[in-house]
Amino acid sequence: MCADDLVAGIAALERARQAVLDDAVAICEVPAPTFHEGERAALARRLGAGLGLGEGEVDDAGNVIWELPGDPALATVVVSAHLDTVFGMEIRPRVERRGSVLAAPGIGDNSLGVAALIHLVDALRRELAPRGTLVAAANVCEEGLGNLRGMRALWDRYGSRAGTWVVLEGGTFNTAEVTGIGSRRYRITALGPGGHSWQDFGLPSAIHGLARLIAGLSEIELPSGDRTTYNVGVISGGTSVNTIAAEASCLLDLRSESQQCLVQIESQVRGLADAAAADVGISLDFELVGDRAGGRLPPDHWLIRLVESGAAATGVEIQWQAGSTDANVPLSHGAPAVCLGIGRGRNLHTVHEEVDTAPVGPALEMAYRVIAASLRRKSEHV
Repeated sequence: MCADDLVAGIAALERARQAVLDDAVAICEVPAPTFHEGERAALARRLGAGLGLGEGEVDDAGNVIWELPGDPALATVVVSAHLDTVFGMEIRPRVERRGSVLAAPGIGDNSLGVAALIHLVDALRRELAPRGTLVAAANVCEEGLGNLRGMRALWDRYGSRAGTWVVLEGGTFNTAEVTGIGSRRYRITALGPGGHSWQDFGLPSAIHGLARLIAGLSEIELPSGDRTTYNVGVISGGTSVNTIAAEASCLLDLRSESQQCLVQIESQVRGLADAAAADVGISLDFELVGDRAGGRLPPDHWLIRLVESGAAATGVEIQWQAGSTDANVPLSHGAPAVCLGIGRGRNLHTVHEEVDTAPVGPALEMAYRVIAASLRRKSEHV
């Protein structure tokens, strides 16, 4: 890689550092629950246009895409950051600045990531030549029940020609993820006859049956080796305090680094459900509401070496870990993909979320080096 354009790009990002933080604040203060990212997407388009990228394109999924054509003999690289948050419209974030710390729900996950995306792409556009085609996407539906819908749409469009996928997350500085944790998410609905709490006492309650299942999860024998987890994140149901519940439901999240272990724990949960339903006298129905396939790069993969080289040149001590991010989609197809962090987040997914922006400079430089080197690789699709 030409040293001059590398130095120029890194210098441009350093000059833009405060603008990255200011844009992250502006992005954060626009609510963007999963499935309702439109207003934040419009802001991202305006920010891109202000830098000279243009407003980009909004695809059918709701993703904002800037496609910057390059040398067809060099690789196409997709760089993305998700727009959505885990918080509902009732949360109206107002960012508090405390020195290098920015505090507000969603500031690290993923407002800072979206701001970094726009400025990284601008620096690459201005300073890197020659390069392959650069695709930047502020995508929808990474969180919760979004089921990676935005990234799936990007894969359908670019999967046949993209040589590298780089996903940016705002709250995980010095981490790199090339192992995608698989997950399956279910809405489990309990159904019973219902009735009056006094007159019909003894009839089976949907809530009691569902509670039996949830309590039984602690008895599951988790597989050894690859990490595997379960979590009930939402419970709802019932009519009143003096009504035997006719219906209740919960949302269950199952995750594992191994597809085999994921199948194993799901089998145990279904066995518990059958036993609880029979004991209480209700039905328990499973509806699949999320399915993230996992995947991983081999330890000697060229993208891992490229990330390690970029981290060493920047002075970042990289930590490799598994994660459940948009990178799951290309990884599940065997494509080279990595998720890189930009800031050091705390209390992510809570209203007390905050991010220390002190390491943003090195993080942006490392990401620039990784993306730039990827854009200089020869295309495998010529």
